[in-house]
Amino acid sequence: MPKVVVVTDSTAYLPKNILQELNIQVVPLHVIWGDKIYKDGVDLKAEEFYPMLKAAKELPTTSQPSPQEFIDVYKPILDKGDKIISIHISSGISGTLNSAHQAKEMLETKDVEIIDSKSSGMALGYVAMETARYAQKGNSYEDCIRIARKAVENIDVYFVVDTLEYLHKGGRIGGASAVLGSALDLKPILYFNKEGKLDSFEKVRTKKKAMKRLLEIAQEKVGEKKPIHFAIMQVEAMEDAEFLRAELEKMFKPDEIAEMMIVTLSPVIGSHTGPGLVSISFLAGM
Repeated sequence: MPKVVVVTDSTAYLPKNILQELNIQVVPLHVIWGDKIYKDGVDLKAEEFYPMLKAAKELPTTSQPSPQEFIDVYKPILDKGDKIISIHISSGISGTLNSAHQAKEMLETKDVEIIDSKSSGMALGYVAMETARYAQKGNSYEDCIRIARKAVENIDVYFVVDTLEYLHKGGRIGGASAVLGSALDLKPILYFNKEGKLDSFEKVRTKKKAMKRLLEIAQEKVGEKKPIHFAIMQVEAMEDAEFLRAELEKMFKPDEIAEMMIVTLSPVIGSHTGPGLVSISFLAGM
């Protein structure tokens, strides 16, 4: 019986042990800095990237993987007779999904299902993880696709950035451009809307109020959906992340939380948000 293999991209920034345990394959996006092109998470790690970003006079740009880079990951899996579920960063902010579709057409295969997470970071990561877990239990290809699509419907991510400067310069701010008001010290809470584009959820005056509001939003959005898989994403904001984790553990009972992790945002996404980001991502009811 063919196996089902999950492929995702580097913006999920899943810890290495999880990738190995669940046999999730990763196609890296690119960070372009001057005349150098780095593979996200491969030859440019978060721990070296963010200090460089803070000191940089010129901001890096980012780009999607090429169709050939997808083929290089897909073909060895297909050659073994296995099937692929390829789950990626929102098409609302990246052309990554388009490259995946081109690769599938070039390979002339029906054994690759491509799914738009309409999100990124650990919201995307949890869709990939849940699908891979389901596949490891020996479920059919069709059932694994169904679970992946269900997970997309049950993820959410809300985040606060220290400044909108990086998102604005990177052209990724979308509808959130309406909240450009750093002179007023606004701390907008951002999220992915139904089209998978970055948008403003609401505006608050200070980082402290924004953190409190993140927790309230998580509680409101989770509602009665249990269990909950939480991820707190941060960029050089570990103290804030630890605070959010402690507060979430007070808000929800231990048996309501399936897992909780603190992760760093990938350099590709972090180049658009800048240092100081803190975020709550969750998959609820699965």
